[in-house]
Amino acid sequence: MSAGGVGTSRPLPEAMQEAMRGVSWHASLPCPPLAALRALDLPYFDFAGTECEGLLITSALLADQVLGIFAGLWALRFPIHSIRPMTEFAGDDGLSMAANNSSCFNARRIRGTTRLSSHSYGAAIDINPVQNPIIREGIVRPDAGRAYLDRKDLRPGMIVEGSAALQVFLDAGWSWGGHWQEPLDYHHFFRADVKS
Repeated sequence: MSAGGVGTSRPLPEAMQEAMRGVSWHASLPCPPLAALRALDLPYFDFAGTECEGLLITSALLADQVLGIFAGLWALRFPIHSIRPMTEFAGDDGLSMAANNSSCFNARRIRGTTRLSSHSYGAAIDINPVQNPIIREGIVRPDAGRAYLDRKDLRPGMIVEGSAALQVFLDAGWSWGGHWQEPLDYHHFFRADVKS
């Protein structure tokens, strides 16, 4: 475990690249080449206060910035349920959300559209989807997120307006889906200016 909550960045190992092909990375989509991504080994605190280590795949352009963001969350002792790559969920965003997994890179189109998600560029991070659900056209995902629709009933792992965890992302220049009108995406942080 790295000292002071600072993780480490490394190129994607060959075995990881092979696991991602056709699952979370697709040659048919205009996402970055695998060489332009980085594997981040990140220390974090779980909901029991235990220090754990997770694996996040992100854009090489943002790797140092993302390390800084998670070091900031670690310093706050902000609880995160898990940080696992999307290959562990067969690239299925719904399965990852239902498991309350925090993730970044996943080459896919935005639900119900032909546009690529910022996740396809390794430029979006989802944090604790259960505590921070998405509400699209009145539908809450994941289903367990219904217990967290009252954003004034602040509980561990939630990110709300004015919270220190939100400020960590905003200070780094990231935008928040919780500021959208439709959908309201409380777990989603992104950099719209990074496309490679």
